[in-house]
Amino acid sequence: MKFDLAIVGAGVLGSFAALRALHSGKKVLLLEAGERARGATVRNFGQIIPSGMAPGTWRGLGLRSLEIYRSLEPKMDGALWQQGSLYIASSPEEATLLEEMQDINRDTGVESELLTPAQCLARIPALQPGYCCGGLFYPREMSAESGLLMPRLWQLLAADPNLTLKPATAVAGVEESGDGATVTTAVGERFSCRQVLVCCGHLLNRLFPQHLQIDTVQISKLQMLRTEPLKPVKIPGNLLTGLSIRRYDAFKSCPSYRSLPDSGLDPRYGELGIHMLFRQSADGSLIVGDSHEYFSAQGVDSLDYEIRQDINDLMLAEAQRILALPQWKITRAWNGFYSQENQRGVLLKSISPAVHLATGIGGKGMSTGPALMERAVDSLLAGRPLEECLEQIQ
Repeated sequence: MKFDLAIVGAGVLGSFAALRALHSGKKVLLLEAGERARGATVRNFGQIIPSGMAPGTWRGLGLRSLEIYRSLEPKMDGALWQQGSLYIASSPEEATLLEEMQDINRDTGVESELLTPAQCLARIPALQPGYCCGGLFYPREMSAESGLLMPRLWQLLAADPNLTLKPATAVAGVEESGDGATVTTAVGERFSCRQVLVCCGHLLNRLFPQHLQIDTVQISKLQMLRTEPLKPVKIPGNLLTGLSIRRYDAFKSCPSYRSLPDSGLDPRYGELGIHMLFRQSADGSLIVGDSHEYFSAQGVDSLDYEIRQDINDLMLAEAQRILALPQWKITRAWNGFYSQENQRGVLLKSISPAVHLATGIGGKGMSTGPALMERAVDSLLAGRPLEECLEQIQ
């Protein structure tokens, strides 16, 4: 059998690329080195938040991705839900940014609502009253249980007879052959394909490193925590805080952003890229984090997979300033890695008519990846190079 499209890597980019190609009636081969997705796609908060994207193309991709997720929600058996996102300002100046963002949202047709401190506390009683100076609520945004989402999506994809899904299958090489390409696995299997799309996450040194380990690409290491279940505590949807307001591209478009005073926190929060996010799972446990340490694309082989306790201590100290929980027992701590392209926000490259690369989307993968891969697959199936998608993003 000759496949129309082979996809190497079945994280969020690869899996949603497969979904788009199947919707177009194509025969798809989806290969994943692990038994299940195990990279940034599952090592994240599960927050689907176009609100964090800069107004314009990236936010548009996020809003379209929300539509895709919403269409999948009935088939995901509890892995997706819609309870909105709430940004909490920790200072009057951050509250001003929320007001300015509300004006931008009104002008661009994005649904959001300014909340008073009392309204924020009514929504999330666990908030520390001294922290909250107001909020901005996005009711249409969604959350995902990341560890469940990809298995559910794989099941949905595998039900299509046009898909061949091969987990636990490492790819050793991709070579052009005739009018397409041949994918060779580590155990010597060979698959003939018209086109190949490599979605390699942060593993930039396995296939085509000369195109991936480049100066404009970095790798980010994140740390996250999970508390034990807190049944009496209710935090619906996604909770984002003052450090998130200061970090996200969306708020950099606000008129007052350039005059925003320093947060007054320990400078290590900025040095380690810490901004505080929270999301509650169905069992009542709370994901807390995260941090960002950066490495060059050439440093894949020397990445440090250890968890730094000093980072966890900083995150917990700020978390306790934000939320009053009955206790803060941590049951899990983990790290995650993603690659990010620093000039255009994603690496999309056709290195030949039959071989294409998609990675470097940074922390935007969950929120914008489904719509981005719609564009990418549509371009490939129309015989256009992936770089044309980047032209649309500029």
